[in-house]
Amino acid sequence: MNDSPYNKLPDKIKRKFKIIYSELFDDNITVFKNKAEKWGVLKPIKKFGFLSSYGYLIKPIYNSVGFNKELKLIEAVKYKNNLWNQDKNTFMFFDFNGKMIWKSKQGESITTDSFGNIFLNRANKIGLLDKEDFRETIEPKYQQLNALNNTLFKAFKDGKYGIINRDNLTILDFEFNEILNVVEKNRVIVKKNDTYFSLDFENNSLTKLPFSKILKASSNTYRAPSPESFKYLKSIINLEENEDYDEYDFEMVRYKGKWGIIDGSGDVIIPNNYCFVDFLRNPKYFKVGIGEIEVIDYEDDEENYRTSIKNVKWGIVDINNEIIVPIEYDWIDEVESTVWVVYKGGTVFYNDDYQEDYWTIKNGKLGVYNLNKLITPIEYDTIKKNWFRIKEYIFVQNGRTKYFDDNSTDYDVFTLEGKKIEVNKPKPKDYTYYE
Repeated sequence: MNDSPYNKLPDKIKRKFKIIYSELFDDNITVFKNKAEKWGVLKPIKKFGFLSSYGYLIKPIYNSVGFNKELKLIEAVKYKNNLWNQDKNTFMFFDFNGKMIWKSKQGESITTDSFGNIFLNRANKIGLLDKEDFRETIEPKYQQLNALNNTLFKAFKDGKYGIINRDNLTILDFEFNEILNVVEKNRVIVKKNDTYFSLDFENNSLTKLPFSKILKASSNTYRAPSPESFKYLKSIINLEENEDYDEYDFEMVRYKGKWGIIDGSGDVIIPNNYCFVDFLRNPKYFKVGIGEIEVIDYEDDEENYRTSIKNVKWGIVDINNEIIVPIEYDWIDEVESTVWVVYKGGTVFYNDDYQEDYWTIKNGKLGVYNLNKLITPIEYDTIKKNWFRIKEYIFVQNGRTKYFDDNSTDYDVFTLEGKKIEVNKPKPKDYTYYE
């Protein structure tokens, strides 16, 4: 059975309408592109309750057509002279009966968000349209406009942030340098000059927060943070900033201080006891470091100089700040939900090779934890992983300094419970992810 929504139309229908691509959005709507590179929408025609043929719901005169999931409407765009130009395109919305609901003026476009809000963009300014009838409820006069919840919006104009409601009434004056996007417990964090506050929507009161810097959830781990983690934020006290490291991945060395985790209201989740805290794929755990991070230049085997750190010990804590993996290792990598590779010795450095860009370690001896249990000795040079993950077993080797050798028969293998398999060992090649 083919569950793909693509190119499902009968061949005779493809020939009739000269279709080169189609996509079924539900039982009654098929978006298509024809040989003239124009887009339209087909609907099925039934006789006596049976499918007879197809006809146009929307004629193929547009340069693109799609389905807007938030609005549950069909969106079509027509380019002037068949060339994309945001200031000259015309945007239209149709219902499932093919009736046009809204048409933009030239130079207007709209975007939507997960709350179903319709933002009107005009002359590089943003306003709001009514969800039901597309009336303009907020004139496009803001440089930024983002929903905080169902009724309130973070807005930016004249170099400052404020908060407005759907009626364009000012809830928080435009005098703030930053307003975070995370709303928790009916509160949001705002920043005025160098001071953070928690704004309570219920009584519009501001409570000063003790943090020097607040950062959105980020991670050195592949595919982290998970969506569940974005309700949390990184917090720093006693901040010393080194602006030489202004890239996104260098926050660990740019911001020296005591790190922790807070929620969107400013309440502490992980106290500010660490020299760094990082999110993992599993939102219930955090990688933490203790010590005084010292940044040095490291020369690798190819005589390339890398940014490196030392004087830090790493561990894993849970969301209650209970220690899961002792904070005594020179580096830790997450390879599965509760499986972590720990290292002793070696050099931690930033790998900026082509398509890499992450912190890693070289020349350390490694072992593996499953939750709070060490399931292999810490005596190996490499571990088999691809896409930064392991699959079902722990394959480890010695004598290799960079990559696990799938073709070698010289390896040890452990179950995730820590049992070493000596006879009929699984083969590493059989436990590979193909993304």
